[in-house]
Amino acid sequence: MTSPASSLHQPQLAQTSPIEIPELLEKIHAFIPLRALRHSVIYVCRQWFLINRHHITPRELVWEYHYQNESMNKAVPILAYLGRIKLYFRSVNQEQCQIENRQWKVFFKALKGTHTQRLQYLQQQRDQEQGQGTKVVRRRLLYEPTPILDFNLSGTYPSTKVYELIPYLSHVTFLRIDQNSDHHVYPNKIFQGCPHLLRLYVGSKTRVEMVDDWLPSAPEEQQLFTLRELILHNAYLKQERLEEFLGFTPHLTDLHLSNLSIKGNSAISPDQWYDCRALLAVIKSLGLPLKTFHFSVYMRHQGSWDALVDEDLFKSICQDSREWTFAMGDLTPQLFQNIQCLTNTLTTLNMVNRHTSFYTSDSKLHLFLCTSPQLLHLRIPRTIYHMSYLDLYHRIPSVVIGDRSIAAQETEAARYPDPGVWACRGLRTLHIALETPDGHRTKIRLEYSRVAFGYITKVCPALIELEIHARGRYAFQQYDLAGGFCLLAGLRDLERLRVPEVPQKNVGKLHDMDWITSPRNLFSSTGQQNREERRKVVSQWRGLLLAEANKDSKRLKMLGDEFQRHEGNTLGWEYCDNRLREALGRVGLLSDVKMMIERIDGFATEAETKAGTDQKEGGRGRESFECWPHLQRIGLGSYSPFGLQSVDQELQRLFPAQFDLGPKEEYM
Repeated sequence: MTSPASSLHQPQLAQTSPIEIPELLEKIHAFIPLRALRHSVIYVCRQWFLINRHHITPRELVWEYHYQNESMNKAVPILAYLGRIKLYFRSVNQEQCQIENRQWKVFFKALKGTHTQRLQYLQQQRDQEQGQGTKVVRRRLLYEPTPILDFNLSGTYPSTKVYELIPYLSHVTFLRIDQNSDHHVYPNKIFQGCPHLLRLYVGSKTRVEMVDDWLPSAPEEQQLFTLRELILHNAYLKQERLEEFLGFTPHLTDLHLSNLSIKGNSAISPDQWYDCRALLAVIKSLGLPLKTFHFSVYMRHQGSWDALVDEDLFKSICQDSREWTFAMGDLTPQLFQNIQCLTNTLTTLNMVNRHTSFYTSDSKLHLFLCTSPQLLHLRIPRTIYHMSYLDLYHRIPSVVIGDRSIAAQETEAARYPDPGVWACRGLRTLHIALETPDGHRTKIRLEYSRVAFGYITKVCPALIELEIHARGRYAFQQYDLAGGFCLLAGLRDLERLRVPEVPQKNVGKLHDMDWITSPRNLFSSTGQQNREERRKVVSQWRGLLLAEANKDSKRLKMLGDEFQRHEGNTLGWEYCDNRLREALGRVGLLSDVKMMIERIDGFATEAETKAGTDQKEGGRGRESFECWPHLQRIGLGSYSPFGLQSVDQELQRLFPAQFDLGPKEEYM
């Protein structure tokens, strides 16, 4: 028995601080933005670095069809430490198939070995835990190998490859299966092999058939799934089997069924095969906590959407929804009227289509964007947005080639839509497809790209992810200096940039593009030479700038007389402060491009810099201006569905002879 006196002298055990518990720290760090984790948190201490190691390199592997032996040899050893893997196969001919079969064998053998290694490690941890108590539990988070949590398989490949992989993806939480052609998917095999799945995407550019039952076990024996998100694109399925499956997904928050299809020449109408109202009734009876929901059938305009919204059935299912996804045909005037009521709460708007669709000059979408200040994410890559809506001062000439008659110009003026200013100043994600005036029949003019890049940069300065598509034979993107691609350098928060449809002939010389690279390369001898070349090009614009100023003055006077409108009547003008209004006055002008180039290269005067920057950028000159300081990935005209590389790698791809950085790293 211990006396009271002796107990006073016993050392007191220090209480464990909450921030010393790895499991709790991981949950706390989940609320911290990814950029802060990468640039600040991981440097605090070793423990914090290990907890967030999956946020830093190497964390992602992109294994593509053009992989060489050297690249595969680099990728295989790091496979055990990756959290995200993307496979892309493109079997376009017999020779390509043979190459990809060899690549597949290398990858599959490495994946299988990594899985076996991880199982052995976990068994060792369990054995140690039985003998050492809770200490191992606290250490295990820090030192165990990284499981593959995100797996993406795209391109053209036999469907059997999916099920060869499934047994080695038991820890995957996000699985994406995408095919360029028709294929079959067995949902029960996927859910049996991936019991921790939280997000599942299954799609095809043509059609994917969901075969057999969805449940791996009999309904009376089936355990509940952890699934949070289910997205099916161009899928053929039996609705009753899907409804049965939903009964075992109590945590489902996102359900998107886009462009549902039926078998070939089936005599059954799609409206008989799929019943949106019945599906919604099942969802409501199950009490699923849906936040987003989408339902569309290929080649069927869902007129029932109006009734569903009017009856508040949709709102009763997605009570707290801030994200809406529609097919183009669903956007009837009545539905848009209902969406208008959500302008202060809707933060995400997506549109999905199998084929590119068109917006006419009275687009409701344009009106919505000019009156929705809360919008944060806009993804409409398959919905054409007319560039005329961005051209506030009508600086894009759109007369048909070869037709300069007075009648043609009057027709052009009559059909020219009223442009406007988007109200969503805090937009973080933008995927958009732009069409030049008169589409195929229009010449390529530098005003197109200057308006597009200048407008987006000034109206949406907070963008983190930008993807721009172009419709038509004549892509609007021009990458010589006068085309204004450099205007996008004003997006200081940009992390991912993709412009897929970039013809190689539209890419100019290295000095037109190398400003996007890291500062260390800019101050090399080649970088200094290219910088001087840009200065020479800009100095030759003096006559063009004088002519532009004179022409623009006459144009503004003509617009004032012809359209009888002023800036105060412009859509969204009330959401613009004086600084933005002044900046918008330069959209489309060569002088705007000149100002940005001089800022990039450090030649701008103090007055020009003040006019072209906002307060958070600070400073002036090249010493304080780094183009896209947070950019991680960029893709210009890449045919890969991933297609995003580091800046230096992309320049090396575009200018292989002029921009040699040594061996190419294919992974992060």
